[in-house]
Amino acid sequence: MRKSVLEKARRAAAAGSTATFVLAGVSVFAEPQPAPASGFDGKWVIDAATTSFFCPVKKKQLTAVVGGGKVLALWGLPGNPTPDGAVTPDGAVTIRVHIASLGVTATISGKVTGKEGEGAWSADSILCPNGSWRAAVNG
Repeated sequence: MRKSVLEKARRAAAAGSTATFVLAGVSVFAEPQPAPASGFDGKWVIDAATTSFFCPVKKKQLTAVVGGGKVLALWGLPGNPTPDGAVTPDGAVTIRVHIASLGVTATISGKVTGKEGEGAWSADSILCPNGSWRAAVNG
């Protein structure tokens, strides 16, 4: 019986979920396995810009971490941005970023090829409604 519980924990971990099983008072914790690597995983430096007259910041440098094709983290924006999106195996970029402290959501789209990419962004902001971005893998 113990072997089947351990096997269930291993399968749950392989599926990317965290599982805890208790067997005879002993807790067995299965760590999630990292997502499969994609060709675009790594740390990306992004130069975002806008031509909006009213936007107080015309250019901003951001950093994103991509793992398993998913955007895991994003730095360089105010507040605590929550990214949700991915880079598909063919390089299509689709990301939504929500900044709760500002009540703003931005949509980022574009294409990466190799170690570079570019695209556009739009936000539900009156001052900074849209712009463009260019990115390159850092390291």
